[in-house]
Amino acid sequence: SETLPLIDGELGLSTWQNVFFCEFDGPRKERRVVCTILEDA
Repeated sequence: SETLPLIDGELGLSTWQNVFFCEFDGPRKERRVVCTILEDA
């Protein structure tokens, strides 16, 4: 799992930061990505 900051609806990354999701165990027929957005109280 990964936690990414959102600031005003955009990813809160600096100029040289990126997000990469890599899979190294071979190709798959199906892939599922689940995103959960939590509001800061």
